[in-house]
Amino acid sequence: MEQLARYLVGVIESSYQDLAHMVPCGSFLGLFDERPTKRTRMDSFIGLDTANGSWSQESPSGLFEFDDSETTCRSIRELTLNAINNGSPAVDTLRLVIDAVRNIHDGSAVLDIGFRALFEIYTSRLEYHCANRFQGQATQTGTFGEEYLILTVLFELHRPRTWVAAVRAMSLITKSAIGIMYGGAKSDSEPDNVLLRGTHAASLSEISGMNLLPESVCREAIRQVWRLLLDSAATEAQMSSVLASARRTRWQIRFEATMELFDSFVGRSEPCVGRPLVSYYVLARELDPGAAVAESGMLGASMQTIVDLCFGRKRRLGRILLPPDGSWPLISHASRAHTVKHVYDQAAYAVVRDSLTFEETERGPSANKYVADLLYQRAPTDEIFAAIRNHRITKKKAIAAVASDTYVPNSYNMNEKGNEMRDSAELEKHEVAALLLDAMAQRIEHVVRYIQRQCDFETLLNERRLNDNSDASMVVPRRFKYWEYMNEVADQLYYFVLFDAVPFKAVHDRLYSLVFPKDSDIHGGAARKDNSYIWLLLQLYHIEKVSSGPVREDLAGDEDMLDQLLQMYNEQQIVSRDAFYLRDLALQAAMSHQQANIRDNQGVKFRHPRMAVAMPFAPIVYRLQSEFGRQFKDERFELLQGRDVCSAMKTATVSMLRQYVVPNALYTFLVPAREDIKQLQGAETTYLEGGNVATMLLDHINVGGKHRLLQLVYKMMLAHELGPQFQIDGRQPSVRPGITCVSPHIVDTVYRLLYNAPYSNELMMKEVLEKLRRCDKVMATGNARFSAATLRWLHTVYQLMNCRLLRFFKYYAHASHLVHHLRHSLVHVSHRQLYGSLECFALCLVNLQHDVEFLQALLDPAYHGVPLTPHPSALLRPQIRYTKPKDAWFECAMLARNAVSVISRIVHMRGLGDAPGLSLEDCLDSLAPERMPMVWAPSVLRYWPPRIRAYYASKRASRVAPVAAAAVRQLLGSAPGHAALRPTASDVSSEIESALIAFYAERPRQPLFLLAVWEALRGHSMETPDAGLLRVAALVRRVLLQFPPSQMSSHATTLVDFVLGAGTVDAESCALLDAFMFRLHLVRHEHVVFALTRGEHDLRGDTARLALARYVLLESPGFTERLSEWHRLDFQGRYWADYKQWEKQSAYLARFPEFFEYDGLLRNAEAPLDPPPAMNLPIYYENGMVRLLPVLEFALGRLIEAEDRVLLRDVLDRMGILYRLHQVPLTTLMNTLFVYFDAPPLHDAAVIRSLNLSLLDMTQQDFSPEFRAFVKNQGPSVPPEGSEYIARLMARISRAVARHLPDPLSDALPEIHYREIPNPILLVLTECVVELLTWWCLHSAAASSARLTMTPRPASEQAFRAEERSRTTRASEWPMAQMWFALAMDPPPEPRDLQVPGATHIHSTGVLANVMPDELMAFPFVHRLREIVLEEPVLQTVSGPKRYFSFVAFAREASSASSDRFARNAAGTRFAATAVFNSFEQNRIHGNANRPNTYLTLLHSILHYGGVATFAALADTIRGLVASGALCSDIQLLYLCATVGPVLYRLVEHEALYVQVLADLIAVMAQVCPKIPHLDADYSTDAVEQVMDFFCFVKDQFDPGRPAWRRIAPHIAALPASLRYQLQCIVDQ
Repeated sequence: MEQLARYLVGVIESSYQDLAHMVPCGSFLGLFDERPTKRTRMDSFIGLDTANGSWSQESPSGLFEFDDSETTCRSIRELTLNAINNGSPAVDTLRLVIDAVRNIHDGSAVLDIGFRALFEIYTSRLEYHCANRFQGQATQTGTFGEEYLILTVLFELHRPRTWVAAVRAMSLITKSAIGIMYGGAKSDSEPDNVLLRGTHAASLSEISGMNLLPESVCREAIRQVWRLLLDSAATEAQMSSVLASARRTRWQIRFEATMELFDSFVGRSEPCVGRPLVSYYVLARELDPGAAVAESGMLGASMQTIVDLCFGRKRRLGRILLPPDGSWPLISHASRAHTVKHVYDQAAYAVVRDSLTFEETERGPSANKYVADLLYQRAPTDEIFAAIRNHRITKKKAIAAVASDTYVPNSYNMNEKGNEMRDSAELEKHEVAALLLDAMAQRIEHVVRYIQRQCDFETLLNERRLNDNSDASMVVPRRFKYWEYMNEVADQLYYFVLFDAVPFKAVHDRLYSLVFPKDSDIHGGAARKDNSYIWLLLQLYHIEKVSSGPVREDLAGDEDMLDQLLQMYNEQQIVSRDAFYLRDLALQAAMSHQQANIRDNQGVKFRHPRMAVAMPFAPIVYRLQSEFGRQFKDERFELLQGRDVCSAMKTATVSMLRQYVVPNALYTFLVPAREDIKQLQGAETTYLEGGNVATMLLDHINVGGKHRLLQLVYKMMLAHELGPQFQIDGRQPSVRPGITCVSPHIVDTVYRLLYNAPYSNELMMKEVLEKLRRCDKVMATGNARFSAATLRWLHTVYQLMNCRLLRFFKYYAHASHLVHHLRHSLVHVSHRQLYGSLECFALCLVNLQHDVEFLQALLDPAYHGVPLTPHPSALLRPQIRYTKPKDAWFECAMLARNAVSVISRIVHMRGLGDAPGLSLEDCLDSLAPERMPMVWAPSVLRYWPPRIRAYYASKRASRVAPVAAAAVRQLLGSAPGHAALRPTASDVSSEIESALIAFYAERPRQPLFLLAVWEALRGHSMETPDAGLLRVAALVRRVLLQFPPSQMSSHATTLVDFVLGAGTVDAESCALLDAFMFRLHLVRHEHVVFALTRGEHDLRGDTARLALARYVLLESPGFTERLSEWHRLDFQGRYWADYKQWEKQSAYLARFPEFFEYDGLLRNAEAPLDPPPAMNLPIYYENGMVRLLPVLEFALGRLIEAEDRVLLRDVLDRMGILYRLHQVPLTTLMNTLFVYFDAPPLHDAAVIRSLNLSLLDMTQQDFSPEFRAFVKNQGPSVPPEGSEYIARLMARISRAVARHLPDPLSDALPEIHYREIPNPILLVLTECVVELLTWWCLHSAAASSARLTMTPRPASEQAFRAEERSRTTRASEWPMAQMWFALAMDPPPEPRDLQVPGATHIHSTGVLANVMPDELMAFPFVHRLREIVLEEPVLQTVSGPKRYFSFVAFAREASSASSDRFARNAAGTRFAATAVFNSFEQNRIHGNANRPNTYLTLLHSILHYGGVATFAALADTIRGLVASGALCSDIQLLYLCATVGPVLYRLVEHEALYVQVLADLIAVMAQVCPKIPHLDADYSTDAVEQVMDFFCFVKDQFDPGRPAWRRIAPHIAALPASLRYQLQCIVDQ
């Protein structure tokens, strides 16, 4: 190494001392047409200090003699190779040589010798590496690629001769490597010793799969050389007439030489034509410096042309990789989780997205669109902030990906040092505020314009003809339902300002700009002014920090905001026909509210002359305030009750005038000071009776008043561990003796306030949930002892959530994890009444689940509760590590089996594609302990997903045989203490009873106890309880109180199986079972229903079980009596508006009291209880019917599977009234229809009508007239014919997706905040799905009749698969889906005032197809790809020929005047199918719409919202096209690539499917290419060029791995040679 260094220093010295004594042996360079005129001499030389490896100022001249160039060249080569062979690192040795060559004088002939030696050294290294790999040996000195990259150092000095020589050397070395890699080809011009003849004539696949020059090395070399050239272009001036000049500049010499190197890389240089190392896509990506440089004008004409060509190539690829329209709306709780990760935001696509035009990308995503969509859909705040956070993270990754490809010139000056970067957290906060403000401004303006369309503000009000809603002091329009939208917007705005997400001043300025735009000189007129803006701002005045902050400062200063309020005031509205004092007195109310802050009240009208138009109505405000004060003082509560419209609006208007006056008065009305104590269900449950505030009043008071009232109620009534707190005589709040519970009217007020102000009051709900979680953690200890007040609080909250807040929780951001708040309580709660509420709540909560997030929650034991912050975006959501919990989730068999059913539905409806890494088996294993194996009947498994069927098939669990009656009789006769169970037994001592209690203290024996009691009481009369029966009842109670409450459903199951053990059920058994349920209260009715329909037995043909189910549900005297009373009381579905709801509940409980400790018979007989009963807990909403409802939902599925149409219809008709109190009946109906859409019983018109009529409250939904007529049996039992009905459904969904509010708004529908589904898009989708699935069932009636007669049907997995294939075939022929597809491809025109963007119909179809069963829409629509590809003429054409781009040819042409022509030829021509891949919206605007483009838009909308099953359907369709062999054009191939391109980032997560699709695309290419002329080594086509770029992009960004490419390789072998080599360089990386 030292000898080499000294020799090289001598060579460098020689180049400066004597520039002419060397005798050239044939110029290696051969590219110079002149000698340099000026030579430089160095007095000192840079040498290498071998001691420390650094260069030193030392001259070793005179040590070596240089005879001729051959000797010098050979000496350098031999010294270098000897140094490497002696152990010096090859990379360091080569770097030493290259540094020396770089320092040789640029004008000396010695430079030629140095490069000659360098080339020979690299040739030797190439032979060395190739020989080792051919023999399968690993090299110890690094790879050839590492050594190759050192050559780029030669370019750093920007010397023309050195640069040209380096290019020549790299080109020759590259060609030598290519010759080896592609079979030993070499150029005749190369020296004879480049390769040893015959040594490496092997293809790369034979060299252990290794590559000499991998793509990564070539890319790095290209990047470094090109960016060095860019640097020189930025620093060296370019002459405008350079192409016509006879003398080339130094930069041109370097540029032209570099083109030869690039040709070598892409295989366009002789003799390696068609044998590339990198693809044109890779080269285009590396040569594009980014928009900042490309558009700066700093590049010369030739370089600019190349950059433009690269940019154009990326743009053409971008049209294939991105969808024609990506404006997919984000639909809360309908879109799957992956839809937040939009293709436009993916880092992999960022490199091509930025090459598209603004018109092509404006239809993509943006955070503003996401936030605006979610606000319109009333999404929870946590979901909104999560969407912003996810979008920001994804955007940062995309920006980083673009920045990594962007060239920054060395001379580019970044931000000046004086400009300091702002804190990133503060910057993000401002970004969030801007996003929220923009979205809220859009929403506010949208709602205000909508209200203006609904109202008549031109016609004057005739006060003599006031409507029923008005009187002299309060004017309310006849229709004011539209104000619900303003209340909703006010709640959202209040929340964001209250918690500092948006500044008040920014809101005020933005609302003012809506009336008076800053960029407009036109003064806003009455048409744009609206008092609604003032009303919204007034809501914010009630935030204390706003009132005491910016508002007070403005009123104490220049009063700019006050002046702007006056300018926004519309004086015409208050005197118009649709005047609304609640809105139109907002300005006067604002003045009254801020009266204390206004300086010089007497002079304000002189400072603001416009005050004169508003002040004439000020007396109305003061009259309302006086009337309210008088009534409150006189204890007249008409205004506080708000039962009529006028009273409610008066109170709502007064709430705007003074801070907290109305909420404080309402609280006093709810919790009066007078002593009026009443009982709920006994002396232990007392409450202070107060007033009942009407729903309308709570809806319309100002948002601050709602927030204040809920704070008071929560703080005083629901937040304290000691129970309700009362403030007496101004003292500190404390417990009032004799009052233990909260008034039912207060509980009603709580849920009403939560529904009509969910945003501003959400934080309180989070606090409640956190308290529940803490209580549950205490329960986990197993010995928790809660106070009586805490138990009452828990029971009250659980009832409130279970019976009134399920609609709130269904679409809550943390709904999937709420099961964590109950987990330990469900196991360790010992209070049986509390457990009953918990069990019912757990059933309902699990039934609410609809997304895979629930499965993720089951495997997330590290959950730490709901974040108690109004800005959850500030919290980084930790990555979930799926862990199977140590303990099972449920000890209760009913809860566990219900959870399995729900998981099956979730997997069936949503799939598991959004939860990679989730183990479905672990989820199912975690539900129940191992001692509770679950067996499912074939009739149940038939409707479950294959993975769940496979899981339970692998378990091979078997049913436990029922206990024989003989064994129970033997137990009664021989076991200790069992003689005491017979009512006729005499002389039963306490020792015998104690023996019985001790016998059943052991858990394994407990399932037998109810069987023993059954046998002991068989034949005994239950009509009049005698002393013996009472004694037995007391003993049974003492035994049962030992049993864990969570096991009672299992014990009921054992009892039912025992009763059915004989195969028949007689009347005596039925009567005894009825007594067990409703007289003795030993088993609960819902547990018996579950036991009969738990899914373990195949009910098809099981007459005994079905007969007992009929008795329990329809004929049991105890239940029918209760059901009749329920009918009589007529509980209303709109419970929030039913003021007599509590009276009905009290009446029902008075007649049928609840018993939770098996003491019903004893209490009715007033017998003493030993042990004493547990404390009674307050009952507000629960009863036996309410607890039955979730079990009935579970049983409904089993009854459908039983295929007994008569029983199913009877149950639905008789028990449909119970669904009035169901919190989510519409969703339950949709889920049922979705899962069982192919169940034969539902294809019966009478059954499907009963199902709809039972679960639906038609007054609360907006269904089509045809559907209403069918459900009410007033129309035909056949689906509607013709496309007009489908067009109406499509238009309805499209308008909802486009954020169109209903026009007009129906007064018959419930208030929007009380509806089951708050999201208007999801509501419309659900209603349309219910209609369509109902029509599908009617359409399938004929085919189902034949299927029902097939008995028995096989239950194997093969039979299930065959049924699924049959269902898919039948679904593909559904006329309604076919009509929908036709309309989506060519939508009918809409009225001008209701028009929506053109792609909205397509995206609404994509959404609908994925909330319907896949077989009905998604699969048939995806399969239409075959029809489009094979039948559309524009796809059957072949694109024009295109010569492969040659950089050398370009450089040659660039020196002449024909460079523009060359660039145009290189860019290609516009082929006939260009419009197919253009933007859908631009095609529509310019009249270029076409079916392939429309279908591509529709397909990607379906794929965007769809799951893995949709991808599988696409893959099967492409495979079918391959098998058909009917493809004939390259545009068909390109079209298929365009169907896959936008979903690559999701496909890559499913390797098998991904590799199949890629292999099929290459197989299509192999079929098509032989049919295309002009494909040879020199020519390709426009489409084939883009296809090649597509595959290179796949390898670059979504590499499936070398094994996957190897599986694809056989398809590549069938391609033409030129294309095969291009793809081979991809496969062999």
